[in-house]
Amino acid sequence: MIQRKKYETIVGLFVVASLAALLVMVLIIAQQERLWVKHAEYRAIFKNASGLKVGSEVRLAGLTVGNITEIHIDTQGNTVVVFEVVEKYADRIRQDSRASIGFVGLLGEKALDISSGSSDKPAIPPQGIVTSIEPLDITELFAKAQPSLENLQKIISNLAAITHDLAAPDSETAQFLKEVHEIAAKINQAKGTLGLILNDPKLYQETVQAVGGARKFVDGLAESKGLLGAMINDPALKAEAHKTLASMQATFDNLKQASANLKEASGRFPELAKKGEALLDSLSKAGKNLPDLVVSGQEMASEVEKVAEAAQKSWLLRRNVPQPKERTIRMERDASK
Repeated sequence: MIQRKKYETIVGLFVVASLAALLVMVLIIAQQERLWVKHAEYRAIFKNASGLKVGSEVRLAGLTVGNITEIHIDTQGNTVVVFEVVEKYADRIRQDSRASIGFVGLLGEKALDISSGSSDKPAIPPQGIVTSIEPLDITELFAKAQPSLENLQKIISNLAAITHDLAAPDSETAQFLKEVHEIAAKINQAKGTLGLILNDPKLYQETVQAVGGARKFVDGLAESKGLLGAMINDPALKAEAHKTLASMQATFDNLKQASANLKEASGRFPELAKKGEALLDSLSKAGKNLPDLVVSGQEMASEVEKVAEAAQKSWLLRRNVPQPKERTIRMERDASK
């Protein structure tokens, strides 16, 4: 009998201990879930609240401050998320706070994230609506990333083709790299102009001096030194140079017009040559009858002379006919002969 009471006592103690442990666990869970703490209720409206569920965490600036208590769809087709926040954190939910959907851990579970508002903005009262930020749809994300993925695939294909060309010793790329290597080797060996410039200190110094001289020349032009610098920077000389160039342009235009007229005249040369040939033919034909005309003229002059002599012999007409004057042609002999 005594042994039986002993067992009953042990079992009773075990049951009491279990109940006490269970009560402690309930209290701990209640403490973690803030069952004995006052809460403030808010709402957030999303077009797509995929992944959220009743009981999901509500985080304020990364700190868990509450849970989602209800999710329903309103008459406009939007998803209304009702959530509770521990009352002592309600003051941090202000007009510029934003509600968004975030992830918890690596398992893909989602939570409602609330950004902490600015201290100069008024707080949102309980039962108020927190402005939401729509989550990026995975399908839309993949659709936007599709062109980039295609371009990446093309780049990878091009890189594969380039590496294949580099691996082939007879490819153009390999030959080009070989030539570049040969050029670099010649430069290192001071062969060629570039190799001498890079490896010969004296030639390098001469090149530097030449560059310095060119720089001084340019600086002189900028400072209006010399005739060319004055022409570049002096407005009067610039104006005179412009006038000279304009005069030269006018001269070139006149030469161009003259050459055009000469070209036009040269085009008429064949026509003028034909007309000249026709004139020569006419003169040639007229020249054939010229001896007969000369003979006839001489005979006519002889007859006229005879008539004049007869008139002079006639006493009736002698005084009306003028006497021919004798003309003497003086011929002087050259004294030098």
